[in-house]
Amino acid sequence: MPDADESPLTLDEAYRATFHFINQYYEREPIVPFALMLHSMTPEAPGGNPRQTSDPATWHDRLASVRAARASERLPAIGSSRQG
Repeated sequence: MPDADESPLTLDEAYRATFHFINQYYEREPIVPFALMLHSMTPEAPGGNPRQTSDPATWHDRLASVRAARASERLPAIGSSRQG
């Protein structure tokens, strides 16, 4: 039986885990880019569906990230998606 820390996450659980992770960074380093990212990821309604945020593209970006993670175990180079 897998360890609880290694059990698969649903997309919604993984989304919340990512939010918590970024929020921890923001608490240590309160810079604008982290605040903007967290704001764009926050559900429109308090405690609401993480798939309905102030930035609708966030969920689609999340799905693209999941597909990329499943396609390769390698992490991208930092900023590699910005290179043409």
